[in-house]
Amino acid sequence: MYQQEATDFVIRELGKLRPRNDIIQKLCELSGMNWGQAEKFIRHVETQNKSSIAIKQSPLVTIMGIGMVLAGLAISIWIAVVTLQGVIIFFLSFPVPYLGNIFYFLLGIAMIAGGIGGMWDTLRRIWNS
Repeated sequence: MYQQEATDFVIRELGKLRPRNDIIQKLCELSGMNWGQAEKFIRHVETQNKSSIAIKQSPLVTIMGIGMVLAGLAISIWIAVVTLQGVIIFFLSFPVPYLGNIFYFLLGIAMIAGGIGGMWDTLRRIWNS
């Protein structure tokens, strides 16, 4: 396997979010490198091609991020509505009124922040090539 073919293979596999050990094993089989050489090669390709890898990962990350933001919004809005209606949600049978309401509302906010953060990180990697 030639250098460019190996580089393209690594970019393609990292873009598909394959496990690093699987990529290393396949690279060893195809190119004849040992494990350490393949690890070093993958790190090198990853640092040199951050933008290309991020572009290949962006559709999946974007879909997951949007889904997380929408789920977080749904949870937060639902909890806000039921709380305003006077529904008390207990959390893990703790006898603290509205503890579940607070927990699930904060969970929704955390999901929104995580979804936005993941999408922002991907955009940042694409722009900082």
